[in-house]
Amino acid sequence: MTRLDISSWSPIRLGDVFEFEGIKQARTQLAIPDDENGIPYVIQSIRNNMVVRRVSRQWLIDHDEPPVPGNAIALGVTLPAVSYQRDEFGASQVITARNPRMNEYSGIFIAAVLGRYVTRFTYDDKPGISKYENLVIHLPALEDGTPDWHLMGAFMRKIFDSTTAKLYALKGISTSHTAGKAFKLDELFDIKKGTRLTRANMKIGDIPFIGAANINNGITSYIANNEHLHPSGTLTVAYNGNGGTGKTFYQNESFWASDDVLYPRFVMTRNIALFIATAIERVGRDKYGFADKWKLEYMRNDEIKLPVSADGTVDWAYMDNYMGHIIQGALTDIKALNDIL
Repeated sequence: MTRLDISSWSPIRLGDVFEFEGIKQARTQLAIPDDENGIPYVIQSIRNNMVVRRVSRQWLIDHDEPPVPGNAIALGVTLPAVSYQRDEFGASQVITARNPRMNEYSGIFIAAVLGRYVTRFTYDDKPGISKYENLVIHLPALEDGTPDWHLMGAFMRKIFDSTTAKLYALKGISTSHTAGKAFKLDELFDIKKGTRLTRANMKIGDIPFIGAANINNGITSYIANNEHLHPSGTLTVAYNGNGGTGKTFYQNESFWASDDVLYPRFVMTRNIALFIATAIERVGRDKYGFADKWKLEYMRNDEIKLPVSADGTVDWAYMDNYMGHIIQGALTDIKALNDIL
């Protein structure tokens, strides 16, 4: 990815480019019901693009907390948080910035740049609309000093297209280097049931709660409840829901899960976990659905096909190296974001 020449970037006062609006703090966030098919709920967080979970759009309307239109940059009020929100969302205690010329790609570009500038704010020196309006940042600009929306959008679109092409290769994982072989999931993993936790019983905290979601690594909330936690280095599998039956994620920190958790019976690196997760998802997608959930007893006997060595054993090294190559290619493109700063 070609580096951007930032020597010609111009100082731009945000208040001259964006219209800012403050979103009031929700009275009781936990009262808002989850909705797997609902809209993102945005809070001032430095995680998951500031999205904490998906909530009922109608509930927000009925309780005088109307959804916020998309195509906006969301900013923290007491924390140095920033994100671009493409779609309509619910929100609590954030500030939005809008410009009709901004689109998804230029919005992500500017959010990436802003991420470096907002780190100057602290809890004792809180940001706010006035401070954001007067904040001066450097951006690609035209001769008249206005932002070069086209250049920003085109650059970010190239990064997305290149990264998407590499990640799409995950869907085409092949075992053709040697003969593939079917293995029962119960041979590879100790499969354990998750534990239900209702929204009413959740306590706000820092522990990931893994639900039936297809974004944010399956994380739908952050909780303080710690009675039924699973360790890092495991896989979570949704037996149905918004994420699709079999949606599988590798978890790299301790968590609470509502669905099944797979404990490896082998040494599982992150790369191997991501390779196997794709194979597991195919089984869930092809054999099960909302009306025929992927129950634990089924999962134990289901098989996934994995690459094997000449002696017929699982070729862990191949999976590790293959996925490492795919991930490195994607990271190279994503790293190009640093070239704009």
